[in-house]
Amino acid sequence: MTADHTTRRKASLRKLLYIPLAVGVLAGAVGAGTGLGTAAAIPDPDAVTTSTPTPDTAPGSAGDSHWWTLKNDTGQPIYGTWSEQTGSDVSALEVVKDMPLPDGGHESRPRNDTSWSVFGHSSYWMGHICYNQTWWNFPREERALAGDGLFTLRPANGGLHAFWNGSYSLVETSLIRNPYEAPC
Repeated sequence: MTADHTTRRKASLRKLLYIPLAVGVLAGAVGAGTGLGTAAAIPDPDAVTTSTPTPDTAPGSAGDSHWWTLKNDTGQPIYGTWSEQTGSDVSALEVVKDMPLPDGGHESRPRNDTSWSVFGHSSYWMGHICYNQTWWNFPREERALAGDGLFTLRPANGGLHAFWNGSYSLVETSLIRNPYEAPC
């Protein structure tokens, strides 16, 4: 057997060993759906789905002090932000223009400060809401909120008002119209 013949046999043997490797890679590609075979349809990332407000009782209104809820009773869809801040912890609701909170709808978030009944602590609350094509601000202030944790937004006297149960009574606050911000 010559050296040239041995070299050709080794080369042929190497080629034979690559066949199972190639078949394995192709089988893996088909199994992983990486271009061979039929791929599933990719959803459109720009498609907007409608929001589905839950018709059940909001967690906060059921007396669960671990939740706060924003309820829309304005007669029209709204969007914007509402948040609670306790120390460095923030619990925020962000409602986007493409999926506004419908009239009668509500959204709930976990509360940061659940010690309201024992120690009388309160959190800082703030909001920035688009209502009637105008931006309204719920100024950042420390506010005590009862265990039901429910803020309700309603129109009143040509403006937007927030109602909630404070530690001892029902509280009503006017949101401040922001005349310096473009219509929403």
